[in-house]
Amino acid sequence: MKYSRFEILTLVVGACAVAGSIFATISSTNRVADIVGLCMIVVVLFGGLHYGRKGAAISFLVATGFYAIFAFGFSNSIGSGTAGELFGLHIVVFAVVAVVAGELNVRLKYLFIKLEHHDYVDDITNLYNAKYLSKLIEKYISEFDRYGSKFSLTSFTVDDAVITPLKKKARIKCIKDVGNRVRGNIRGADEAARLDGATFAVLFPNTNFDGATCASIRVKGKIVGCLERYGVDSEEDDNSIKTEIIEYPRDKDTIELMAVNLADSRSKERPV
Repeated sequence: MKYSRFEILTLVVGACAVAGSIFATISSTNRVADIVGLCMIVVVLFGGLHYGRKGAAISFLVATGFYAIFAFGFSNSIGSGTAGELFGLHIVVFAVVAVVAGELNVRLKYLFIKLEHHDYVDDITNLYNAKYLSKLIEKYISEFDRYGSKFSLTSFTVDDAVITPLKKKARIKCIKDVGNRVRGNIRGADEAARLDGATFAVLFPNTNFDGATCASIRVKGKIVGCLERYGVDSEEDDNSIKTEIIEYPRDKDTIELMAVNLADSRSKERPV
């Protein structure tokens, strides 16, 4: 099953549960607010499943604000104390749904690819590998040809001088931790991959060079923080991570050549 199908299935089940709950609240004294509150659960669920952690956070704020209007604006039939208690309860529900949906997006997107095509996912980090990133690049090039949607790519390479001195077990753990930092600090729509050794790449859909630069600075900062745990001085970290940002179609030839090379990189991958 593809993640998109899982997302649709989860939303359908959630919507059915909400619809059933709406019928159950028809006799409520604050019927409008109850129905709006239930509908907002679907909004938060969609935001987290489709857009990841940041989408979950934004949809949580939207749902909370929208529900507040109805909770306190239509509370004539109940006391303000009761309205406040219900509002607090809904905030807790929205928060739980947002956290769970955001984590499902981050974790399961790569898992479904691994279950369906094991050779598309890196064994150490559970991110996409070079072969699958090549397919993604081709996909987004095709989307640009049809819709004119730009995209950007950023590569992060940790210097061998940082990784090599570590023992093999610590080296693998370091690479895995860096991969987790990369995955945990991008949008749900972004695609992260480990290419070779300690080189990672993030594909930013519908993002120009400037937008990718801002996102890459944030991700690089998180990688720096991760490397500090392995005894690398923070002042040296910044110079130990090489970052390259390219944009399609501005760097059309470079990206198209990159897609070709990545598709053939599986046999040339260096051992960890």
